[in-house]
Amino acid sequence: MLLEVNNIQVHYGHVAALKGVSLEVEEGDFVTLIGSNGAGKSTTLRTISGLDHPSVGEIIFNGQRIEKLSADKIVKMGIAHVPEGRRVFKDLSVTENLLLGAFTRDDKQGIEDDLEKVFQHFPRLLERRNQSARTMSGGEQQMVAIGRALMSKPTLLLLDEPSLGLAPVIVQEIAKILVDINQQGVSIILVEQNAELALELARHGYVLETGKVALEGEASGLMDNDHVRKAYLGI
Repeated sequence: MLLEVNNIQVHYGHVAALKGVSLEVEEGDFVTLIGSNGAGKSTTLRTISGLDHPSVGEIIFNGQRIEKLSADKIVKMGIAHVPEGRRVFKDLSVTENLLLGAFTRDDKQGIEDDLEKVFQHFPRLLERRNQSARTMSGGEQQMVAIGRALMSKPTLLLLDEPSLGLAPVIVQEIAKILVDINQQGVSIILVEQNAELALELARHGYVLETGKVALEGEASGLMDNDHVRKAYLGI
């Protein structure tokens, strides 16, 4: 098992954001977390990547406990996090943004090779490699954010609302790229408000409600679940 999250609880002050969340990700898997706003999806990703720390529970990645480690150490271990809102460095060029994703690495040739792989995933970024990120569209900035995460050479990629605010044609383009990345061996956990898209892309899904896992199973099965269809698919 690549990742095991066991009964994590996370508090912001006196407020419990997560109330005992458990999930698993196998090597090469594509997992999605769906749920309403405030259900704990983003907090789950932040806790896995070390931005938040659980008050209870454990997180095991590649056989090692990581729930008390700092975010930079977790990046070095192979987990990359693309947070909601893209958060690119707008005054830097596309290439400079991407290279910042490799800040934990010192293998110059490997970094150059991975930069070319990112440009293969995102040909539009190659065309704009010297352009300031500030001048790019929201979809292009999202591509920069995903590419920057890939530059850390992750085995597990965490994505928080990558389709938020993007035009449908760009959403479909990014969705295809995520499938390609997964097929090349990178495991993915996707948080996505568009539950239908998320369940189409993923193989396994977890439904979070008020800080707990309410349902979990194969994505195709969740797509057919009456509660999921009514609450999250609008059917």
